[in-house]
Amino acid sequence: MEQLVRRVGVDPKHRADADVTTLQEAQLLREACKSAEDISFAARIGSTFRQSQTLTGYIAKSSKTLGSAIENSARFYTLADSETNFDLSRTSSEDVMKIENNNGALLRHHRFQEFLVFGLLARLRVLAGVDFFPEKLCLQHEVGDHQQPFTKLAGCRVEFASEFTGIVFGQTTLDLPMANYDPSLVDYLSELGANMLAAHGTHRDSYRAQVEKHLIKQLPGRILSADEVADKLAMSRRTLTRHLTAEGTGFREIVDGLRFDIAKTYLKDGLSISEIAFMLGYADHAAFSTAFTRWAGQSPRTFQKSNQGH
Repeated sequence: MEQLVRRVGVDPKHRADADVTTLQEAQLLREACKSAEDISFAARIGSTFRQSQTLTGYIAKSSKTLGSAIENSARFYTLADSETNFDLSRTSSEDVMKIENNNGALLRHHRFQEFLVFGLLARLRVLAGVDFFPEKLCLQHEVGDHQQPFTKLAGCRVEFASEFTGIVFGQTTLDLPMANYDPSLVDYLSELGANMLAAHGTHRDSYRAQVEKHLIKQLPGRILSADEVADKLAMSRRTLTRHLTAEGTGFREIVDGLRFDIAKTYLKDGLSISEIAFMLGYADHAAFSTAFTRWAGQSPRTFQKSNQGH
């Protein structure tokens, strides 16, 4: 464990939780899965999650139903993690909870996304007091032929290459009553949370993180142009270029770095080179192979043979 912690830039002898960033947590999960030689290891860790001693944890526990627990805690989750948002949408046909990362750099960490979804499911099961089973868990990335351990762990369908990351619930699941419902405590904690949010202020991600977020949202199959990303950020391409230059980077550098990082993950997960080329928006297998060889100094096939399963 000390070796893994050091790999992500944290000194285990002087570590405090406040000193560990969310990105370092994501990197640690990636390293842990690699060391364990188990692609589902991060999901397994998430599945052991039980209690949350935070304002969001207490307000969820005191809510009336599982649905209101999600809605109440989602309002104040930014106090615990400013880089993650939860959005609950309820319709007559289905209830969907989406997990969104404000930091685009986190979206490339697939094991971290699995950790979030499986950890959320474990926490909701504890709150409900029963091992309910959702319609499905959704993850935006692919895992090739490794779906079976995730399905077994969840006890329900796990859909990869989904349009979003989150959970689709059965029609009555979110109506499950909470055993510790306390309306007075909910009112008190809601007021406390609102005051803390006001004092917390707003947080703006780096322009690089914002660019990565929009790029990853468009995958698989297409990479947005600089003009398209600038438009989504409500600025001109020249203004975007100026902001990225001030951060010591450029649009093409971000695109290449993102593609390279995701490509390495997919190659290790055993996806075919043709599949990866399509997912990363390349015209064909050859174009992707040329780009990857330039980045890694070896062909994607050679890289995959020496790293598959890690």
